[in-house]
Amino acid sequence: MPRTSGYAEAVYQFIQENATIEDGCRVCREPLYPWMMEEFCLGRREVKGIRTAAVKELERRGLVHRPNPRSVLLILTD
Repeated sequence: MPRTSGYAEAVYQFIQENATIEDGCRVCREPLYPWMMEEFCLGRREVKGIRTAAVKELERRGLVHRPNPRSVLLILTD
């Protein structure tokens, strides 16, 4: 299983591939849970913490912004 940075890189690539333009911003509304469960063979319980850690790492790097942690919406900031 990849470390958090490995997950973060894969999540960022997924976000970029599924991003659309809304109001001049690149956003991704695709849910990460089903994709991560399939991509990394994770269970529902495992994926929750990993997804959170990966998205927080991307936020720390300044690559994405998640306005609401309960929403699937991710805004690309690059």
